[in-house]
Amino acid sequence: MRALALAAALAAALCVFDARAEGLGFVYVSPNVGLASGGHAALVADGTVYHLQNGDEGLLLLVREGWSAFHLVYAELENRPLEVAVLDVGPEVTERVQGSFARLYVEQELELARRESLREDVRWLEAYAQGRPTPQLRGAGLVSPDAPGDPDAAWLRALLHVRLGRDSLTRLRAESERAVDTLARAGDPTRLEALREALSLREAARSLDGAFGLDARAVSALPREADDPLAPAERAGLEALSTHLEQTIGELVGSARPDRGYALLLAQARYLAARRSLATDHLVLLDAFAAPGRAEVVPDDVADTVRAKRRVQAAGLLRRGREQVLGAALVDEANFNLLEEVASITARDGRADAAGPLSEMGLRKLPARGRSLESPPLAGELASALADARTRLREEDARLRARWSYDLVSRNCITELARATDGAFGSPEEVERALGAAASPSDERLGFIPFVFFDRVRERMRVSRVVGIPSRRELELARVLRESPGTLTRLRESTAYTSSIYQPLARDSAFLLFTDDVFWRRPAYGAVNLLFGLGYTTYGLAAAPFDRGQRVGAGLAGMMWSLPELAFVNVRKGSFDRAD
Repeated sequence: MRALALAAALAAALCVFDARAEGLGFVYVSPNVGLASGGHAALVADGTVYHLQNGDEGLLLLVREGWSAFHLVYAELENRPLEVAVLDVGPEVTERVQGSFARLYVEQELELARRESLREDVRWLEAYAQGRPTPQLRGAGLVSPDAPGDPDAAWLRALLHVRLGRDSLTRLRAESERAVDTLARAGDPTRLEALREALSLREAARSLDGAFGLDARAVSALPREADDPLAPAERAGLEALSTHLEQTIGELVGSARPDRGYALLLAQARYLAARRSLATDHLVLLDAFAAPGRAEVVPDDVADTVRAKRRVQAAGLLRRGREQVLGAALVDEANFNLLEEVASITARDGRADAAGPLSEMGLRKLPARGRSLESPPLAGELASALADARTRLREEDARLRARWSYDLVSRNCITELARATDGAFGSPEEVERALGAAASPSDERLGFIPFVFFDRVRERMRVSRVVGIPSRRELELARVLRESPGTLTRLRESTAYTSSIYQPLARDSAFLLFTDDVFWRRPAYGAVNLLFGLGYTTYGLAAAPFDRGQRVGAGLAGMMWSLPELAFVNVRKGSFDRAD
């Protein structure tokens, strides 16, 4: 759990359920607008959470993350109450189930990596065939060939000369250049990944040998509110990180791994950022969200006062992260990467969705700013090679769809979660002995629905207790009412536009009254929200020339999400784009 120390700091609410303890349980996530609007489920084993998400390409993606990151996204940012059914099983059962999910995760990761490599092959062959620059290589844009002779990089080079020999970098550079030329002359379209690795290693060697400095565009531009001078403990933490990175870089240079190019570039850039931090007495961190193929976040339309408030709040989070990671000397690279993520959010006005969907928070977006590198011409018949590469990519896509495609009823986040759980055991009888009942019994036709699945877990499996974990708004509302009890406070907090807790967001759709904390009045509240959505849509039509129809969309979505409220069902709860 050390790698999630900062993610835990981001979760403002304290969980009643201690997911770090040993044990096995199923988690139910309440519905809300957005992904998994009908609810969601996950398995937690010894503090590691496994769950499946419907990806953009119609594939079910298995996610593995720590409890803190999972809680941050679902209970905090997406504002969904959670329930955990803790199973009464021994550690050997927990280990067996976790092993089943770990194997499945590795299997999928390898298949997705294989497809991504084939996609890169197609992109590179298209560039070669059309005479265009090759696509950007991840990590190559972290350092800049326009900034040779950087003092910190020169010191690192001298240190490597002492430890590995004066010709170590020259030798590495020559070896990588020979590998690039050999692979390019061979013209083998099935070895383009090896060519990319050789190019990346050549650039890392050039950077070390030429003492390239940081690329200014690879650094998070922290606002004034977050740019505090370094504390003594933080300086000690950065010194320790620098020493660790010097050793890491030396080991990578002396390694025989052909895929160490990106790792070397990232280690160099982090080292240079740490040394600049110490020289300037202000923290310098790499931008974790700038990477090849990753779109920059679209600016939102909130007022400047709201944006300024978010910057201050994000700066506070960054300070807490600095204290936990640098001040407490927990300066391993996993913790440091989480600090880079928080800095990247802070540099983007504190938006928690700054790098994509909220569900990707805490999943280790490594700094990977790219740059196109000079490559020798590729030998061979490029048109034929490109056709073959496209065929291989189509075949791999078909294999992935056959294995991981999403279906609302027969293959979704619930059905595959249950199958992977049962798959940890050899027979139905063994499943029943271990868990009390199968996670996917054949007699349950509606088991693909999250709340039905969770009810079945509670009723049939060997459950020792069920723990409720409130959403962020539930916790904040209880706090506000403790501090200022009374009818006026309740009335103020009951509407989205007067609440001191919630700031309306376009992705939540247009609504007026919160319905997650009422039941018998919910249909009446839903009717009010339906009328409000209609009025907001009308207002949006007038504003459409200025906001490209954003308000119209929010109003129509608000009307749609108000319909379940008329039947006592609450889907819309509001969400948050920052963690306090």
